[in-house]
Amino acid sequence: MRNNLRFSHSQINQANNINLVEFVKSHGYILINGGRRALHAKQSGGLYFFKDSNKYYHFSTDTHGGPIDFVMQFWNLNFKEAVALLLDSKTPHYTLPHSPDHKFTGQLILPKKAQNYRRVVWYLVHVRGIEHEIISCLMHEKKLYQQDKTGNCIFVAYDQDGIAKYCSMRGSTPERPFKQDREHSDKSYPFHIPGNGNGQRVYVCESPIDAMSHATLSKLSGLDWQTDHRISLGCLSDNALERFLSQHSIQEIIFCLDNDHNATFRNGSPAPNWGQEAAIKFAQKYAELGYQISVQTPKRKDFNEDLIAFREAEREAKLPPIKEECEHEL
Repeated sequence: MRNNLRFSHSQINQANNINLVEFVKSHGYILINGGRRALHAKQSGGLYFFKDSNKYYHFSTDTHGGPIDFVMQFWNLNFKEAVALLLDSKTPHYTLPHSPDHKFTGQLILPKKAQNYRRVVWYLVHVRGIEHEIISCLMHEKKLYQQDKTGNCIFVAYDQDGIAKYCSMRGSTPERPFKQDREHSDKSYPFHIPGNGNGQRVYVCESPIDAMSHATLSKLSGLDWQTDHRISLGCLSDNALERFLSQHSIQEIIFCLDNDHNATFRNGSPAPNWGQEAAIKFAQKYAELGYQISVQTPKRKDFNEDLIAFREAEREAKLPPIKEECEHEL
């Protein structure tokens, strides 16, 4: 049996030198640019792979390591089984980049702005269902604009001196989805929709569009969407929340993370509800720090899907009744 196998140090090193990026791609993971030298696995609960170190980090479970650690964690195997699986793999071995560039703290350069923002406004209003007033406010604060040539939505987070530190790019063509962080983005700086006055409550979302959608749903419910703060984490790490709390007087935190109830691993088996597990973990952490805590769970995958469903129901309610419904027997 595999559990009775013994491996030499050479074999263990060979298993741990499998090219992790190529290995996960061969097993069905869909990787997109995650900023700097990282690749992000879609629908993974914040799973990142680092090309220069051949390692991974998973925000939801706070686990990290090389190929053996990854297989043990995500295949639910013990050490010997993980080594055996990797040794059987036809994936090429990892090779160190020829000219490694260790300048990890490069300056964030924002994409060039378009002359007008019509496409982004159309996309956010008509496809995503977000209120025009919220879009206008964020554009006025230079936190949202349209990228030149591509027409992408650009979301920007700043430090306290007004210097851009994080940039998320989102495609504005529904049939060609695109999502990427700008190189040298720092996810510890949150995209922030500020509350006015003495707002001491913050709603914590995963993405800028989720935060904008939550604000829109508040407005449509008759509430003042500008009373409370809203931030997005850009993933399932709370680094951005920690920075935000260090700079604002907050008493109440409401976690509005995704409802990944239909998440699956690449082999089709059920995966954890990454967003809600993170919300529960964060709620416990910040409750122990003395904050008033609650969790708002979207009915669908996220608050933008909830908003789109609300808009659809709103449109259907305004449609005139069909002819058959208007006819009466004489």
